[in-house]
Amino acid sequence: MLRRKVLTAVVALAVAAAVPAPHADAADTAARPFPAHVTYKTGVMPSASQATRDAAVKRQYDSWKSHYLRAACGGHLVYATGDAPNKGTVSEAQGYGMNIVPLMAGYDADAKAEFDGLWHVVSTHRDAKGMMQWILDGKSCAYADSGTPDGATDGDLDVGYGLILADRQWGGYTAAAKDWLARLYAADVASDGHLKCEDDGPSTDTRPSDFMLDHLRAFAAYDTAHDWNKVITRTEAVVTAFTAAYSPTANLLSDFVVGANGNSPKPAPADYQEDQPDNIVGYNSVRVPWHMGTDALVYGAPVSLGVAKKESASYKSHAGGDPAEIYPHTRLDGTPAQTDDQSEAANDPVGVAAMAAGDQAWTDALWNFLASNPYEDTYYGETIKMLVYLVMAGDYWSPVS
Repeated sequence: MLRRKVLTAVVALAVAAAVPAPHADAADTAARPFPAHVTYKTGVMPSASQATRDAAVKRQYDSWKSHYLRAACGGHLVYATGDAPNKGTVSEAQGYGMNIVPLMAGYDADAKAEFDGLWHVVSTHRDAKGMMQWILDGKSCAYADSGTPDGATDGDLDVGYGLILADRQWGGYTAAAKDWLARLYAADVASDGHLKCEDDGPSTDTRPSDFMLDHLRAFAAYDTAHDWNKVITRTEAVVTAFTAAYSPTANLLSDFVVGANGNSPKPAPADYQEDQPDNIVGYNSVRVPWHMGTDALVYGAPVSLGVAKKESASYKSHAGGDPAEIYPHTRLDGTPAQTDDQSEAANDPVGVAAMAAGDQAWTDALWNFLASNPYEDTYYGETIKMLVYLVMAGDYWSPVS
């Protein structure tokens, strides 16, 4: 969802050739088949029965797979509707797919083959630093932007997490996962430990929608060759300093943050990266309640739990308890910045924060809202919904626990 640049085929092939492939004889049997039925560290579950929740996840997965998972480019693409030409993809979408498919193994008999197809497209379309080129044409399979290819940190993180999930689910991905994480650490982590927005970007900014702290904790346990705890500590420090200064009540984070390498991170200018206000919550930071809530639920992390509680309360208050009154563009004090644009990408993630916050009524309202798609969202909203469903149903498990 960022503006980008791109790479040459020669470099891409050279990097791909250097990366170990998963074992061809790895067993297809899932070690932890869906449904997982996880007991989280904190919070509440939706009041719907476990069987009802599992059934809802299956329905969403069947719909998501039929609409957005397609064979192409020698493997599989997650069709990023509206974001890439000719039913193409972006690295963010491939990363999402590489998280979803292993979690649905056991329900989907083809999950391993689909995962390998997603990984094939990622691993054969690299930039000079070894990360996936952020946007691909779905017909030519070539980079679909001008300039030199680069990678997007959100996609890079999800690809790494997906490889760890696959390694725990089927085995045979250890070398590929550790190679990816080594390249990710070199490409996307600034010297002070904060996450850059992209692998060729400045080392002074960051994007809060990349603050996938549950992923970082898994990386720290799985890849001890790199100091992922430094990244966790620095990410939490940026969150704490930013919210204290700019959103003490709501704990909201703007789409982009500058000064992330210092003690006073602040909202980026309004037109910093994209053609929506980057100094407030927009279509990037709508994902923050989901990521912070997930980290709180899975690991009981205090910083994430504090943010999830305040964000949940703010959204509930300003929406009057009605999920339909949550909007994609929100000021840092929690008030809607505009109400003529709506997307389930803004509503659904709040459900995870509400769970972590322990607000049963708000959790139930948001869970029930998941069953609809009132704004006719396509790839972005429906894919986020798929991942939110997995968390809210209790079917999202840590690959390192």
